[in-house]
Amino acid sequence: MAKVRCTLYILVGLFLLASGCGGPRPTPTPTKTPKPPATPAFTPTVTPTSTPTMTPTPTSTPTPSQPANINPLTGLPVADPKLLQRRPLHVRIGNDPDARPQSGLADAELVYEEISEGWWVTRLTAVYLANDPKVIGPIRSSRLVNLELAPQFDAALVHSGASDPIRWMLSQSDIVNLDEYFNPEPYFYIQGRSWRNRLWTGADRIRKYLRKKGWEKAVPLKGFTFSPDPPQGKPATYIHIPYPPKTSDLEYRYDPATQTYLRFVMGEPHRDAETGRQLSAANVIVQYAEHQKTDIVEDALGATAIKIVLKGEGKVQVFRDGVMIEGIWRREKRKEMTQYLDRGGKPIPLKPGNSWIEIVPLDFKIEVR
Repeated sequence: MAKVRCTLYILVGLFLLASGCGGPRPTPTPTKTPKPPATPAFTPTVTPTSTPTMTPTPTSTPTPSQPANINPLTGLPVADPKLLQRRPLHVRIGNDPDARPQSGLADAELVYEEISEGWWVTRLTAVYLANDPKVIGPIRSSRLVNLELAPQFDAALVHSGASDPIRWMLSQSDIVNLDEYFNPEPYFYIQGRSWRNRLWTGADRIRKYLRKKGWEKAVPLKGFTFSPDPPQGKPATYIHIPYPPKTSDLEYRYDPATQTYLRFVMGEPHRDAETGRQLSAANVIVQYAEHQKTDIVEDALGATAIKIVLKGEGKVQVFRDGVMIEGIWRREKRKEMTQYLDRGGKPIPLKPGNSWIEIVPLDFKIEVR
C-alpha cells in the first residue's frame, strides 16, 4: 500500500505541474533590448540599374595628437582648420605625353605614381585635403592600385570609370566612388582634345557634389611625421627612376634655391598647365612593391592589369634636403596609412611640404647620385 500511495502522489504532482496549478512560476527578469549598432560609414555602391542610397554618418573628430591647424599630409599650417575637417580627394590623372602638362598637380598634397598595364606609361593619383584647385585634369580611369590607396585615407575616388572587373570591385567596396559615368555632375569636357584627355573637374565642384549627396565628412588621418631639420643621410641630388622610356622616364634634380626636387619627364621640365611653373617635391618617396600579373584585360590590345601589393612591408627610399634615407614601408591593415620607417623602426621625418610617392617594382634599379 505504501508503494501505491507514493505512486499516486507522484502522478498527482505531475498533473498539477502540467496544468499550471503547481504554484506561481517565477517572473522572468526583464532585459533591455540592445540598441542597434550605429550605422557604419556610408557605402556607396554603383550599378547601372539603380541609384545608390547613402546613410550619412556623424562628423568625425581630428586625431588628438595632430594640432588642429596642421595638415597631416604636409606638416604645414593652414589658415582655416576647417579645411582639414573634410574627406580627402583621390583624383586619377593621366600622364601619357598627350596629357601633359596637367592641371592641379602643383596643388596636390601628395601624388602617387605607378606603372599602368602594358608597362608603357605611368598614371597618377593626386591627393587633395586642404587645397582646392579650380581645374584638375585630365581625369582618367582607376586601376587595382586605387582599391589599396583610397581606403588608407577614406578618400573619395575621382575617376572616369575602369575595366568591368575593377568597376565591379569598386562598386562592392566601401570606397566613395565618384565614377564619372554614374556621377557626371562635377565633371566637364574640354573640346578639341583627344577622348583620353578631354575630361576635367575642379575641387570646388567635387566638394559641392559631396555635400549635396551627404558624403562629405571629416576623416581622422594619422598622417606622417615631419621635421624641418635636415636629417643625416647619403647625398642625393639626382634621382633617375626608369619608368617606361618612351613615355614616362623620370628624373628629380635637387634645387638648393628652393630646397626641393624639381621634376623632369623625358628629360623636360614637368610643368603645371595653370601656372607654367615646374612641378617640384619637398619629399620624393620611392616605394618598392611586388607587381603581380592578373587576367583582367584593360585595353583593346589585351594588356592586363597589374596588381601592386601595398600591404605588408618592403624597401623604401626617402629623399629630402638633398639626402637619401633608406628604410622600410609598412602597412598592416586595409584602412591604415602606410608608414615609412628607418632601419631602427622609427618614422622617417619628412620635410614639411608636398610629397611625390613613386611606386616601383622590386627589381627596379634607381640611379642616385
